[in-house]
Amino acid sequence: MLITALIFFVALLFPVPLQADSAPALQAALPAEGKQGKAISPASRGGRVIMVVVDRLSLSDLKQMPHLQQLLQQGALGLMNGNNAGALTPENTYATIGAGVHITATGTAALGFNARERLERGTAGEEFHRRTGMDVNPDALVQLGIVRIHKQNQQLPYPARPGALGSALHKAGLKTAVLGNADVPQGLRRQAISIAMDEGGVVDYGHVGTAMLTDDPFFPGGMRTDYEKLLHAFDRLPPGVSLAVVELGDLSRLNELRGDVLDKVVHNQRRLTLKRVDNFIGTITSRLDPHRDLLLIVSPTPGKGVSNGDNYLTPIMAVGAGVTPGLLSSPTTKRAGVVMNTDIAPTILHYLGIGTPGEVTGQPMRVTAPQKGQIETLERMLNQLSLTYNIRPTIQKGYIFYQLVLLLVSLYCIFWRRTRLGRVLEPFLLSVMVVPLVYLLLPLLPQPTPWVVLLEMLIMAVLLTLLTVFMHRRWHLDPFIFLCFANGGLILLDAVLGCPLQKTAIMGYDPIVGARFYGIGNEYMGILIGSTIIGSTTLLTRLSQWRRPLLFLTGVIYLVTIYILAAPQLGTNVGGTIAATGAFFTTFLLLTDRPLNLRNILCIGLGLVAVLLAFMIYDLHRPPWLQSHIGRNTALVLQGGWPVVLDIIQRKSELNIKLVRYTIWSRIFLASLGSLVLLFHRPIGVMASIRNKYPDLFRGFIGVTMGSILALIFNDSGIVAAATTMVFGAPPMVYLVLKEIDENPHNCK
Repeated sequence: MLITALIFFVALLFPVPLQADSAPALQAALPAEGKQGKAISPASRGGRVIMVVVDRLSLSDLKQMPHLQQLLQQGALGLMNGNNAGALTPENTYATIGAGVHITATGTAALGFNARERLERGTAGEEFHRRTGMDVNPDALVQLGIVRIHKQNQQLPYPARPGALGSALHKAGLKTAVLGNADVPQGLRRQAISIAMDEGGVVDYGHVGTAMLTDDPFFPGGMRTDYEKLLHAFDRLPPGVSLAVVELGDLSRLNELRGDVLDKVVHNQRRLTLKRVDNFIGTITSRLDPHRDLLLIVSPTPGKGVSNGDNYLTPIMAVGAGVTPGLLSSPTTKRAGVVMNTDIAPTILHYLGIGTPGEVTGQPMRVTAPQKGQIETLERMLNQLSLTYNIRPTIQKGYIFYQLVLLLVSLYCIFWRRTRLGRVLEPFLLSVMVVPLVYLLLPLLPQPTPWVVLLEMLIMAVLLTLLTVFMHRRWHLDPFIFLCFANGGLILLDAVLGCPLQKTAIMGYDPIVGARFYGIGNEYMGILIGSTIIGSTTLLTRLSQWRRPLLFLTGVIYLVTIYILAAPQLGTNVGGTIAATGAFFTTFLLLTDRPLNLRNILCIGLGLVAVLLAFMIYDLHRPPWLQSHIGRNTALVLQGGWPVVLDIIQRKSELNIKLVRYTIWSRIFLASLGSLVLLFHRPIGVMASIRNKYPDLFRGFIGVTMGSILALIFNDSGIVAAATTMVFGAPPMVYLVLKEIDENPHNCK
């Protein structure tokens, strides 16, 4: 039976050799994933960073910009996640870049000024003094909303310091500057100050006033950036400026005004704007020293494309000293071509030879090996990520609703003894365990449109379910053994190979949301725990004559699974490691006929602590660019002590409570748990009959329930992990109860 299942499992994994264009979803997930890449080297003495901000720029826009394409021959390109602690607006995304951690700055875009700029009651510098008590140089820029920004971020469940980048530069004796704005007729848009300001809200030099604009009767709103004045202002910056942020602004204006402008006008003006932006970047590049200066081209906020499609991730480019051609990555994402906006500040500080403040969560960006056609490679990746992001909610809700309906109908059949309908439901209950496997196999197929993905998923789910039933009837291969080891085995193999399938699976990562970029995600962590326990205990039940060697094999499988879940270079899932260790140890104790008394529970706890400590110490002693969040969180705890531990607990608790209230996964978890509790009491006698007939499998259900509860407690999206663990809890139990009632109705009352 096992050999047959293994052959089929291998056939599923490698159906045919993949051609370059045979499986674009998988190909999009696999560019240069295996290595961390080369760090952007620190600058030589006197080096500087020039950040050109082109907000609302999309990846496809680069194809219309010849100067940028030429720069790509010497530079690195990536996709950036623009998440922050609030709404996806420029004032929040810009401030997050300057803080190096997700923060908000709502309502402050119109509060940035030149210190000399006249207001109703004096200059902006005078008003700044009235608000903060600080005097500033007349050449400085000020953010009058700095107090508001600090107050907005006081309640975040993690340490955050607005202006951390500027403060670190000022502490090192370096100067900052900001040029340009994104003003519109409706109001001022001076959010660029938030990138370079220090925690006091001050930038040393620059010009963000209306003098940087020119009248244009054809541009929506009648004004746009004056690129000649911007270049002139850049040339006049003092030589000591180490970070200069140049806001171009015109794409932001078009994005904000597009609701009042015809699409054809927006399309035409966007084309002209991209040409102006490209020429400006080409000109400013000629003013830089390629051996000392680093040019960053950044688009902090996603926007609408010309076709009104959402651009979920924005392009980011690095060119100049210390940069080699390739794709940008970072230890934050461990994925070639994808970085976080919080990685920009550490990259600038690293380049200028300054240490990163402790509250900054990002990591310095790195460059992978040279990649031909960076734009095309990233376009394929972005298309796949966007497709998965758009179809995920609908498909997941459908899957959860399907489980709920099946559970309700199954309970009806159980309590009202509808045995004929119960027999019909059995393959459908098996299909619940088939779906996670299908999700993981889908990236092996082309996925051009959502409807094709849905059709592929349905066909594959039906075929695998029918194959499972056929193998059970023809060769008496237990469906639980096949489905559990197929799911668990594929997840483990995928993790060992670098998770190429989870990177684009419907139940896998979501780089657009930014919840996880590497390792085994919470969804498949739950599937892995549940399938491993039920598969191993079913095997012990069916091959009881080989109990002793199989029990040893079960222990090995559990230890290997824990290792892969915990290893920083593999699963990197701390909460999953806790849940798996507790669930596996509990199950193994029950399988060896040991009771769950206080002594054994303490042994489980000690084993759990030992496993976690081992991996924490190991990851902590690896180089910073190789560390996962296990090592980084351990370092934070060692530096900050108990307050950091309490912050982590608070953050995870708040997220769990929020998810329990709002996510649909909580419904299926509660329904699954309630079904198991109900079946333990009614019908009378059925659970005793199952326990006697399948003693080891019955112990497995206890282990799955334990794993589900631990996953709920120890993961920051625990309700999701708890629900996916129960995929191998409730449906298999209901399946067994239906079969027992059908075969032995006299044992059930």
